[in-house]
Amino acid sequence: MKNLINFYYNLLVSDFKKANDRFMFKIDNKNYQFIPFYGDANKFYEIYMLLVKNNKYCHQVLLNKDKQLLTFYNNTPYLLIKENINIEKYVDINEIINYDFFVVGNYSLNWKNIWEEKIDYYEYQMNQLAFKYPKLKNSFNYYVGLTETAINLLNYIENKEINYYVCHKRINYNEKLSEFFNPINIIVDSRVRDIAEYIKTNYINDVLKISEVYYYLDNLNLNYTESILIMARLLYPSYYFDMYDEIIQDKLSEDKIDVYIKKNLNYETFLKQVYGYLKNRHNIPEIEWLNF
Repeated sequence: MKNLINFYYNLLVSDFKKANDRFMFKIDNKNYQFIPFYGDANKFYEIYMLLVKNNKYCHQVLLNKDKQLLTFYNNTPYLLIKENINIEKYVDINEIINYDFFVVGNYSLNWKNIWEEKIDYYEYQMNQLAFKYPKLKNSFNYYVGLTETAINLLNYIENKEINYYVCHKRINYNEKLSEFFNPINIIVDSRVRDIAEYIKTNYINDVLKISEVYYYLDNLNLNYTESILIMARLLYPSYYFDMYDEIIQDKLSEDKIDVYIKKNLNYETFLKQVYGYLKNRHNIPEIEWLNF
């Protein structure tokens, strides 16, 4: 790997660390990451340039000696990222609101298709592996039910009513700004995506109180469509499926899933409280089981 970085980027790497498939090293007190890339490289670079042109800081993407975005290592495409700013601060709601910005273009919301395809895949997978993962088997249908409610809500929106912003694929619990500023995590989506993921992951990890969530919602000036989208996003149990994936890949013990299963009733109460708030203010569609 050292020779490859030297050859393609003219950088001398003396030492590096590896985390999962990422290679991390430091040169002249600057942090670099050599990251596997999966997806549409042209679309990624287009979004990256949106950030640059709008003076939004993100880590720098370095082209290789051939002026190419991707470099292959062990038959896998990689990006080289340079961190010009190293900030240890954690992401908060103000960082999210100040960072995301409106973009004009031909975009569409793909949550419904993605969630439906994921559920189909997980159901097939669970049929094959249920004997090996009893805790996932016993909890799985509950989280499928949450997802199906989220999908049904999306039937009430029209794509033409959605405004699109630069957002992130995921906002994780205790996420540092160094990861928040990584352009590989940037996408174009509804502005409520980042906000909902921040609220969801911090509430379920006992960081946020419902009073704080109400305060955020009060100050967002959500419209009808955004109210439905944020409710759907809070319903969708990304926290469970992210851990599910790590368990299936043998990166985590199955017992770890207990941390979320034990919080089901508490999170249900939270969903009912947020639903009541949004229904009273924006008259979003009826969801019988979310009524108190």
